Amino acid sequence: MTSVLLRAFSFTLVIVIGIVMRSSGLVSSNAGDAVKKFLIYITLPAAIITNFSAITDIGAEMVLIALLGIIANVIMIAAGALITRHRTRGEQALNMLCLPAFNIGAFCLPFVQSFLPALGSVTACMFDVGNSIMCTGGTYAFVAEYTSENRRGLNLKSFAKRLISSPPLVTYVVMFTLSVMGLQLPDAVLTLVNPMASANTFIAMLMLGLLFHLELKKEYIKEIIRLLGLRHIFAAVCALIFYFFLPFDLVIRQTLALLCFAPMSAVSPAYIGMCGGDEGLASCANSISILFSLVIITILLGIMGLN
Repeated sequence: MTSVLLRAFSFTLVIVIGIVMRSSGLVSSNAGDAVKKFLIYITLPAAIITNFSAITDIGAEMVLIALLGIIANVIMIAAGALITRHRTRGEQALNMLCLPAFNIGAFCLPFVQSFLPALGSVTACMFDVGNSIMCTGGTYAFVAEYTSENRRGLNLKSFAKRLISSPPLVTYVVMFTLSVMGLQLPDAVLTLVNPMASANTFIAMLMLGLLFHLELKKEYIKEIIRLLGLRHIFAAVCALIFYFFLPFDLVIRQTLALLCFAPMSAVSPAYIGMCGGDEGLASCANSISILFSLVIITILLGIMGLN
């Protein structure tokens, strides 16, 4: 347990460093956006390539895991729509975009890389394939139309453009396709991307610190408690089902249980603002969800004996 706590604290320390650097003025207030680009365009795709290359046989269960990522999002979108059906469009957008979507690549993947075998990383990547389809554009495209005063249906062209403009999602799809076809990237390519993949954990945690936003207004507290409460009840139910009832390898079930407690997607606040919701409230809830996830995932790692 001491080993788990120490390694988890090392992640927390990098987040704290990012927070201190931003709040003290050592870096500009928009430094987090620059680091985010490094993550999205360089280190996360490199980590995905490295993780997939470590697995030579991807079975049909990986397709099911990607579907689970989509299903989990759809269930919470529906829940958000149901509980806000008589509320304002801004409140509908807040719930339908905050309740679903998991921050896998920037938060959970570093934990999985550090504590689980390569199969765990591939599992996280495959779950994030489905999750990314939703949180990088799919959910926003639906919610934007759902909360619009003039609903015209989904713009499929715009939806497709959002998906193919996501480097991590494109990398997921390419690497999964290669794996299914039994093709492996040359060792020279893996050697080139390995330093970038190794940097993903540090870059991801630093980005979270630089983007950390905690403006805890009195009027936010009740709504944040409700949002996080619903997310974590759903996460607990899913984690129990995934761990005890899915007929998969133990490593896969452990990984899925951890992923259930991922924080909110980093892009949700921006999408909420674009749909007329309270972006400040969403950013605050997002940052608090990171703190909750750090604690819960660390506890689960200890309970599972992963060190």
